[in-house]
Amino acid sequence: MSVAERKAISELVIWGLALFFVWMRLTDGSSILGQTLGLTVVEQSPGRVVDTLIAMGIFAALAELAVLGWFRARREAVDFRDERDRLIERKADQIGYWVGVAGASLIIGHVLTVAAFPLPAGRVAPLELTSPTGIVLALLTLLLVQELARNAATLIQYRRA
Repeated sequence: MSVAERKAISELVIWGLALFFVWMRLTDGSSILGQTLGLTVVEQSPGRVVDTLIAMGIFAALAELAVLGWFRARREAVDFRDERDRLIERKADQIGYWVGVAGASLIIGHVLTVAAFPLPAGRVAPLELTSPTGIVLALLTLLLVQELARNAATLIQYRRA
């Protein structure tokens, strides 16, 4: 397995954990490790949302640095890319871009559908994305899923080539 493949696997794990963390902090549902994961956005104070963003960013940055340090300690050339690696990276970036476009379209469609077809009184819409917390959740999810798609596409392309 090449360095690029192992780096893509480690990034899949990092971004997957970051996505899991964000959903546990900003939604309600099944209780896992004292946190919740579900499909109902729990309105939070701006301070708690910012704390979540900072914690996720610190985790991702430290994890990425640890992975890079691990490769460098083993004297593996993380930065070396030949033509094949660049082509795979470009294709993976395009796939990530189109996943982002599709995700943004889904978010827009979801918000418009919920607004156009209100639920009966007393019922809460799943994934209410019009609140500040819901908007942050939707955008962070979109960014993290885009990264997951890019890394998954990288792995798939290396396996095919």
